[in-house]
Amino acid sequence: MSSLLFRISGKIILFAGLAFFFLIALSHRQIFSEDCTGSQHFSVVASGTITDQRIDESSGLVLDKDSLFWTHNDDTDSALYLISAKGNLKEVWTLPYRNRDWEEITSDKEGNLYVGNFGNNMNYQLLTTINKIDPKSKKVLGKIKFMYEDHLEFEIVNPMKMNFDCEAMVHSGDSLYLFTKNKSERSTHVYVLPDEPGRYIARKKQEIRLLGMVTAASLRSDEKELALLTYGKVYFFSLKDGLKKIPQPDYCLAWWQSRQSESLAYWGRDSLLMGNEQRELFLIKRK
Repeated sequence: MSSLLFRISGKIILFAGLAFFFLIALSHRQIFSEDCTGSQHFSVVASGTITDQRIDESSGLVLDKDSLFWTHNDDTDSALYLISAKGNLKEVWTLPYRNRDWEEITSDKEGNLYVGNFGNNMNYQLLTTINKIDPKSKKVLGKIKFMYEDHLEFEIVNPMKMNFDCEAMVHSGDSLYLFTKNKSERSTHVYVLPDEPGRYIARKKQEIRLLGMVTAASLRSDEKELALLTYGKVYFFSLKDGLKKIPQPDYCLAWWQSRQSESLAYWGRDSLLMGNEQRELFLIKRK
């Protein structure tokens, strides 16, 4: 009798749990529903597969030159890898910095690279860093250390307030713009800080409402379009005045075959290269 009651209670708990998560997902969709019309504007095709087995968790992409891209692992080593759009390895550069949680890479107009060592899944890191380097001279330029202006003290973990993880960053002017990976999946917060080595407070500029956790960002070279990547979607924003005030996205492109996609880089005006942690690369091309 007791074993029967145990099985029944176990099933009740299971169904209750499933119902709970279903209601959350349904509520989420109803409140933050969106019409992804990006397939009318862009197509997605397979570009290649990263061949070097050392790159086992590609977490960032940025265009270098001659159709080559820098990428890096999430937390396994401290190397930058130069690859082609098909995934062939061209160069390896090991940096003298610990890879605690490298989540993004971007560049400025001079070609300097910025590697975001700012992954913060549980929000317990108050001070995080961005490494600034010069790939042309293979020179390390220094660390940009920062704290978020509204995250100056450690708080007990609250899933609905875990808004200080970051996997997305772009450069504009003399500043770096960070887009948080909010665990609530309902928005991303935009922070800005200087691009020179030093210690700073990242200032919050705005909140953008969208559906999903932002895992990468890329700014087109003319700064007229911004793309934000989430798991399975890319959001496109038309920019009239750069990043001073980012509007709501024009549309999103749904592409669930990208799996755990965490890297994105503009490739010219009409294309982007997208990568996932399974070594696959995809070409997103404007129709």
